[in-house]
Amino acid sequence: MKIAHINWIALPTAGGDAVHIGKLVKELRRLGATTEVFAGTRGALDAHYLEALDLLTQPRDEQRALEELLQAVKGFDVVQLHNSQFHRPAMTRRLIDGLLAQPRPPRLVHNMHCMTDAEEGWDVLRHRGLPIIAHSRYIADETRRRIPRAEIHEVFLSLTMSQSAYAFPTVSGKLILQPTRLSRWKGSAISLQAVLELLEAGREDFTFFHAGKDQRIFPTGLDEALLARVAPWQERGRIHFIHYSVEQSWEAIRQADFLLHPTIDGGSQGEPFSLAAAQTVMLGKPMIATDSGNLPIMLGGYGPKQIIPIQDVRALRDAISSWLDRGVPASTEADRALGESLRQGFLRSAEEHLHLYERLLGPGLSEVA
Repeated sequence: MKIAHINWIALPTAGGDAVHIGKLVKELRRLGATTEVFAGTRGALDAHYLEALDLLTQPRDEQRALEELLQAVKGFDVVQLHNSQFHRPAMTRRLIDGLLAQPRPPRLVHNMHCMTDAEEGWDVLRHRGLPIIAHSRYIADETRRRIPRAEIHEVFLSLTMSQSAYAFPTVSGKLILQPTRLSRWKGSAISLQAVLELLEAGREDFTFFHAGKDQRIFPTGLDEALLARVAPWQERGRIHFIHYSVEQSWEAIRQADFLLHPTIDGGSQGEPFSLAAAQTVMLGKPMIATDSGNLPIMLGGYGPKQIIPIQDVRALRDAISSWLDRGVPASTEADRALGESLRQGFLRSAEEHLHLYERLLGPGLSEVA
């Protein structure tokens, strides 16, 4: 079986979709499938660069770039279109039409890693009635609401379980970590404001670390005035912007006293899954998270957590202060069982994907080779 993954980005560019695809293709190859990734990231670790997918520059000749993409994935049995709803909708519809017009068309499937309120994005997903992969009930339910007749398959994400060492800079007091990429949508401004209010009020019994400062494709969206307030606390070693690999993320989360995940959007633009939250549960660490998307669903049965409203600096500040004063909730055997359930889901992800491809292809066309 030959499987092509088309995505806008690939590792080392930061993003849960890139992390998932990177691990998934390795596991699919281990299972005997021929799998390649095509993305718009120059110098990607394991992906073929194609101009049509480059989000940093518009194609010089879009038709030629599209034809190059069509030619690149010609002959694959399955073509998986990741986050096809987000960028260049007209070109994406032409890509779908071009693939289906081939003499031996592949089986196409959308893969939604997150959602949008833009109707043109949902129109891309409706185009030609292709099946859709969703990685959380939150995304699956919203997609069913917007596309009632959609064929939706809920399949677990992939995540590397390989771990490597990571050492934080000097820590004084409790270590608080936001393990998401640095961006407005992930609530970076909310966490920085909450932390600054505590520091500026004279509270210096913690050190705050924010991950994901490098290898972004889009600007952080953070206000310069806010960053100016942060600067003196960086000099004093109370706030740090850091970056670590996926393998190092396990050790970074393990060392934290507690973690923050204040994604700011609700509705269909909430947190779609959160690999970082899943890692937190698997490691049994406490987390303060917002009521955004899949976060309250994933953390609903987890003990050492606090769910706060989105975009509420005061609620986050008070939650941090409370845990600093009183200590964090302890994990229980039930919490460890939830973590193990997540771990098993990640471990079986590649096999679930392979079984889905076999069902989509039908008898006689699904042999792994």
